Amino acid sequence: MNQVIIDEVNLSSRINSTLNILPSPDQELMDGIKWGTCEQLFTPAYWKLQYVLNLNEDVFDIKYKLGNDIVEEIIACMLGGFGLKSEMGIAAFNRLRDANLLKTKTSFEKILKELSKPFLINNKKSHYRFPNQKAKYISTFLNREDVSNIPIDNDLALRDYLLTVKGIGLKTASWITRNYLNSENVAIIDIHIFRACRLMGLYKEHFDVQKDYNKLETIFLSFCRTINVLPSKMDALIWLQMKLGNRNAINILNESKI
Repeated sequence: MNQVIIDEVNLSSRINSTLNILPSPDQELMDGIKWGTCEQLFTPAYWKLQYVLNLNEDVFDIKYKLGNDIVEEIIACMLGGFGLKSEMGIAAFNRLRDANLLKTKTSFEKILKELSKPFLINNKKSHYRFPNQKAKYISTFLNREDVSNIPIDNDLALRDYLLTVKGIGLKTASWITRNYLNSENVAIIDIHIFRACRLMGLYKEHFDVQKDYNKLETIFLSFCRTINVLPSKMDALIWLQMKLGNRNAINILNESKI
């Protein structure tokens, strides 16, 4: 029996075993949300099946850390998010690191100079958004007196510290904490996760990513524990699928009455 046949047998076995343990589509999962069928896109049953099918695949072979230490990780995440493409954030981080500017007491002017230069992203010249603001946030952080005493032995203590850093909000604090400590006690609720949870009915229409972040995170973590999956892996899986199917997800949301 060749490897292809073995892989197909294993895949079929995983599908069948998962289908056998999935509750009835009409069974309530949490707060009035039903499991639904795994054949229908973006139901809880769909995500549970996707999780099981991808558990041993490359989608979960993720190295979350972007930096070599906690200071680099903080700056890498500070340079991303807020509508910036991930490629731009990584390019900006690599430029600052290559210029040896990720050290304590680095000046605002030096960071601003590097962020203001054009970047070549996918063979296209691009400029970093808000270089002045990000340079100010990063230089302020690098000049803090406690930058050498960041708590990295406890995930929630680390997030609490990060929330004292100017320019870091709840999502970025959770992002850094998950990346650096592989934490399962936080969640990164970006627009892709938000849309997926809206489609499942976990998030109500009036919820706002910024104003209701703590509530959204609690709900997502509760959902993951209820269906017995690791939040970090489910977050990565949903993020990837929703990013690739972004247009379809938006169309479904626009047509729904969730």
